[in-house]
Amino acid sequence: MADDRKPDVVVGLDALMPAEMAVKAENIGVRKADLPFDKVFLLAVLAGAFIGLGAEFATVVTTGTADKVGFGLSKLIGGLVFSLGLILVIVAGAELFTGNALIVMAYASHKVSTGKLLRNWGIVYLGNFVGSVLTALLLFLSKQYTFGSGAVGATALTVANAKCGLGFWPALFLGVYCNALVCLAVWLCFSARTTTDRILAIIFPISAFVASGFEHSVANMYFIPMGLFIKSDPAALALTKSAANLANLTWANFLVGNLIPVTIGNIIGGSGMVGAIYWWVYLRPAVKTPAAAVLPKTTSEGLPVGARSLLVIDDDPDFCEAVCAYLQKYGYDVRCASSAREGRQAIHDLRPDLVLLDVKMETESAGLELAKELRADPATRNLPIVLVSGLAAPGEQAADHFRRKPVQFSVLRKTLDSVMAAPQGQ
Repeated sequence: MADDRKPDVVVGLDALMPAEMAVKAENIGVRKADLPFDKVFLLAVLAGAFIGLGAEFATVVTTGTADKVGFGLSKLIGGLVFSLGLILVIVAGAELFTGNALIVMAYASHKVSTGKLLRNWGIVYLGNFVGSVLTALLLFLSKQYTFGSGAVGATALTVANAKCGLGFWPALFLGVYCNALVCLAVWLCFSARTTTDRILAIIFPISAFVASGFEHSVANMYFIPMGLFIKSDPAALALTKSAANLANLTWANFLVGNLIPVTIGNIIGGSGMVGAIYWWVYLRPAVKTPAAAVLPKTTSEGLPVGARSLLVIDDDPDFCEAVCAYLQKYGYDVRCASSAREGRQAIHDLRPDLVLLDVKMETESAGLELAKELRADPATRNLPIVLVSGLAAPGEQAADHFRRKPVQFSVLRKTLDSVMAAPQGQ
């Protein structure tokens, strides 16, 4: 009883702590790996376009600035405006290859297979390439490079030519540190509760990688093709006064000399220097098990044998992630669905041992209606259900128990434990 009187986890506006961020990253990795091809590809095309827009923004803003404010400040300004790309990816929603390096956290926990990991990376990489190159082509056709009497085009050529002149090892290591910073930006976003939090978390890591001259494979899918398109047009070259000293700028140097080593470096930096380390600290089974507990036999996912599977159906992602972070320490294998429709399908696919169901989602009583459906269906009639809501308890007895939000998680756990322990089918 004394434990219940102590302050407990209550969902609020406080940022998530690193251990909770790790659980969130793991769950997001599972969801990303399970997305169908069409959604992944289209979201990846968008991400390529978003990064291309950030690169274009940086090209325009840094044109001529080095002569006025110096090299360092010019690079800082370019980094600040380039942050637009990842802000659009995170806030608007898109699939970016470099950020998806963090799926290794779910992979290391055996929640994502090797095939699903490589499938996601492959589809996203292809979609990013299409989106970035298409953005470069459309901006070239718009003749935006002619702005500033061709100065914008000259900057684009200089940037592209320099990137194609990097050796294999410099390109690889510049790629390593680039994606370490990009994935740290994504990692920081896992702690965020608001859009403002996410934007502020993105700006400094991204500004640092751009200002430092690190190499981002998806950004290079815009920067270098843009330079190649300008180089291929004699009139454009004449306007930019950049006909000489472009020997490095070839498609072969782009695809083989730059993109391959930078991509390898990005994978190492994001997966190894961020994802793998945070998985080791917060998610490996020895860390997730309370120190005072007797270590049980575990499954391949690091959960106790016979772990209780819980499906949380709630349209508040922060509540879902907080429940997951708390209950996984107590032998629950937690999955989330964000609507009654998704929950209905997840119950069919996952066959959970227990459902924690929010009353108000798409409608005022969507969860209650789903609970009544489950009770009416012989296949799910005996499925234990606990309803939660910020409103008063529903009048109908469509569930085994009800808890009102905000809920103390120790009390919620005891409720779930008691519901699971009660005889079913009576």
